[in-house]
Amino acid sequence: MFSDVLKKEYLCLKSRTDFRDITPDHPMHRLAVLLKKEFLQIFRDRFMLRVVLLLPVVQLLVLPLAADYDIKNFRMAAIDRDGTQSSRRLLTKLQAGGYFSLTDAVPSWTQAERLIERGDADMIVEIPADFERDMVLGRSPEVSVHVSAINGLSAGVAAGYVNSIAGDFAAELVAEGALPAPAATAKYPVQVNTVAQEWYNPRFDYKTVIVPGILALLITIAGLSMTALNSVKEKERGTIEQLNVTPMSRTRYMLAKMIPFFLIGVVQFTIGLAIARTVYGVPMVGSIGVLYGIVVLYLVGVLCLGFVIANFSETQVQAIFPTFFIMMILILMSGLFTPVESMPEWAQRADAVNPVAHIISAVKMILVKGSSAADLLPHWIGLGLFAAAMGVLSVVTFRKLRA
Repeated sequence: MFSDVLKKEYLCLKSRTDFRDITPDHPMHRLAVLLKKEFLQIFRDRFMLRVVLLLPVVQLLVLPLAADYDIKNFRMAAIDRDGTQSSRRLLTKLQAGGYFSLTDAVPSWTQAERLIERGDADMIVEIPADFERDMVLGRSPEVSVHVSAINGLSAGVAAGYVNSIAGDFAAELVAEGALPAPAATAKYPVQVNTVAQEWYNPRFDYKTVIVPGILALLITIAGLSMTALNSVKEKERGTIEQLNVTPMSRTRYMLAKMIPFFLIGVVQFTIGLAIARTVYGVPMVGSIGVLYGIVVLYLVGVLCLGFVIANFSETQVQAIFPTFFIMMILILMSGLFTPVESMPEWAQRADAVNPVAHIISAVKMILVKGSSAADLLPHWIGLGLFAAAMGVLSVVTFRKLRA
C-alpha cells in the first residue's frame, strides 16, 4: 500500500518535470553555468589543485607511520659494574624486545649523566657489582634505573618495561637451571629488583612536558603564517610593483617585512614564558640568555620560510595551503605528541632536519634540564643550517620571481 503511494507521487513529479524545458532563464540553467565557472576556475589554478590533491595523500602516507604511541628504541646508557655473563645477558635481553636501544656502555656515573644532560640518552641502567654472585647465592640483586622524565608518561612506561623484563630474566635463569637447586625450588625464586628514579619531572606532570613545546609552536604558527600572508597581500594590492621600481634593495625590503614579525614573535614568546611559569609552574632551570638565543635563531629561519612561501604564491589563499601543510607535517613529526624514538627509522632521520623538533627539544632541555649552550650543539647546528638555507632561498626566489 505504502509503495503504491510512493510510485504515484514519483510519476506525478516526473510528469511535471521535463528537463528539455530548461531554458537560459531557468534557475537550473543558471546553477549549471555557475558550476561550470567554478570548476573551470578550480582547474585553471594548477597550484591550488596540486595542493588539494597531494595534501591528503601525503598526510595519509606519512602521519600514520610517524604518529606511533608505542615505546620503542628508548635510548639507554648502561653502567655494568659486574661485567659478568649474567649482567651482559640482562643488557642483551633489555635490547632484544625493541623497547630499548643501547646508546653507550660507560664505566662511570659522571659519563652516563653527561649523556642524559646532552640528550643522547633517556635512561641509565646501573647493574651493581656482585650481581651474578648474589643471584647464585639466592639473593635478589637490585638494578638501578634512572629515567629522564622530560618526555612525561613515556618515561614511566619505560621504567615499567625494565621491571617486567628483569623479572622475566630471573625466571628464565631459574627455568634453565642456571641457579642452584635450592634457589630454583624455593617458594619465592630469585628476583631482579629494579629501583626506578625519575629525573627532571618526578611527578610525571604533563604540563611540564607539553607547555614548553606549545611555546615553540606559538612562534612557529605566528611567524610562518603572518609573514607569508602579509607578504602575499602586497601582491594582491599591487603595491609590490611600486616597491620594485624604488631604489630600495630586495634584501632591505625583506628585512623591513620580517623585522616587525620578528619582534612580535619575541614578545609572544616572552608572554607565553611568563604564563608558563606563573600559571602552570613550569620550571626555568637553564639560562634565559641561551633560551632567547636559540629562539632568535629559530625565528629567523621560520620568517625566511614564510617569505619563501610568499614568493611562490600569488594570493593569500594559495599561501594558506602550503603554510598549513608544512606546519602540520613539521609539528606532528617533531616528537611533541609522540616520542621520536618510537617513529620509524626514516622518520627519525628526517627529524634531523626538522626545525620544529630542534626548537622543542632545545626549549625543554633549557627550561626543565638546565642544559648549557654546549649541550645544545646539535640544535644550534641544525637551526643554524635551517636559517641559512631559508635565508638564501628567500632572497634567490624573490629575485627570480620579481626581477
